[in-house]
Amino acid sequence: MTESSMDNVQLEITLRRDVFLLVESSALSDGLELSQWVENALKFYLDDRGDLSSINKRLARLDARVDLLDEVLSRLQRIEDRLDMLD
Repeated sequence: MTESSMDNVQLEITLRRDVFLLVESSALSDGLELSQWVENALKFYLDDRGDLSSINKRLARLDARVDLLDEVLSRLQRIEDRLDMLD
């Protein structure tokens, strides 16, 4: 894996033989060293996970707003029903 100017992290990864062969083949076809290919794959994975986390947070906020809107509409319906009863 490439060294940054500040940190050098070493990982030991154990892969099944068939997975290793696929990764090795993909690295070769991309013109990368095996360690660089794994580093790139890890970066892409973490970027995708970050995006999913952001999306999940936005969906949770949206769910809360939908629940609030549902409650407001329900209360308005009850008020309307009471007004109809007064007429």
